[in-house]
Amino acid sequence: MNHIDYRGRAQEGGCDALRKILYRKGRALKTRFCLECKNFEDRKEIDGFVVCARGRMPGVSCLEFQDRIVDSLYSYIYWAYLHSIGQTDEGRTYFEERFSRKLSDQELAYACLLDYFQSGLDNSHFYRCWKTIRKIYGEKLPTISKIFDVASQRFDLYREKTDFERVFLDLLSSKKTYEGVIRDASGGLYKWG
Repeated sequence: MNHIDYRGRAQEGGCDALRKILYRKGRALKTRFCLECKNFEDRKEIDGFVVCARGRMPGVSCLEFQDRIVDSLYSYIYWAYLHSIGQTDEGRTYFEERFSRKLSDQELAYACLLDYFQSGLDNSHFYRCWKTIRKIYGEKLPTISKIFDVASQRFDLYREKTDFERVFLDLLSSKKTYEGVIRDASGGLYKWG
């Protein structure tokens, strides 16, 4: 199967062909999305399209996939932002089925970030990246920024990590207000471990 890259050139194979080859050889391929790859560049806000540095049409799980675990936090925050402003419904069905109810745009943003923190990635990336990410999303995600600011301050002062999984589960499941979560996080009630 040929794919057309962003320059209009045909590309042999692609993700579907690779997946079929690996399944034939008895190896399952974990689906990894372009947003999680170092080769991916989202230029929608600049010139209206996304680009793969390898010249492929963005898909999933190509051989040149280069994991950017640290950068995946940026991607999840970007998706949380898109959910919070209602710019995407990507994943809405999954999250609403998971929580067995309709979710507001803000709750979708919480669910997106919960998904990141439940993914098993070490949340130490958060402490290294938040100050940089905050420059972009501090004003765009005010509620989430306040939560992350408190967690970052506690880490800087006490080297105490925050259990973000519990934070976002409380926001989604117990319907705790974000003010209550911020108060509890400031008091160390969401201390990791």
